[in-house]
Amino acid sequence: MVQANISTVTVQGRPQDRDADLDHLPRFDVETDTGHRYVVTCDGPPVGAPSDWTVTSADDGRPVGHVRLQGAGMPGATEYRFKRAGAFFTGGKQFDLWNAVQSLLE
Repeated sequence: MVQANISTVTVQGRPQDRDADLDHLPRFDVETDTGHRYVVTCDGPPVGAPSDWTVTSADDGRPVGHVRLQGAGMPGATEYRFKRAGAFFTGGKQFDLWNAVQSLLE
C-alpha cells in the first residue's frame, strides 16, 4: 500500500490551509491526491484538547484507523499516535494531527 498525501481538508465545506488548527474540531473531511475521500471525527466533545479521532472512508464507510493525542512529546511539540483499523500495535507517531491522519491514508 502506498501512502497518499492530503490534497484538501474541508470543514463544513470550507477549505482549510496546512496551518489550520484541526485539533478542536468535531469533524473534518479529507481528500487525497489519489482521489480517495475520508471523514475524520473526534470521538469526544471538541472542547479543550480532544484526544481521539476516528478516520473512516467517505466512499464506503469502512474504518481506516485511529489517531490518539498522547500529549507533549519533545519540548514545544505534541505527539499523536496513529493505528490502522484492525492492527494490534500503533503504526507510529507524528507531531501534528494533519500528518498523523495522512499516515493512515491510501
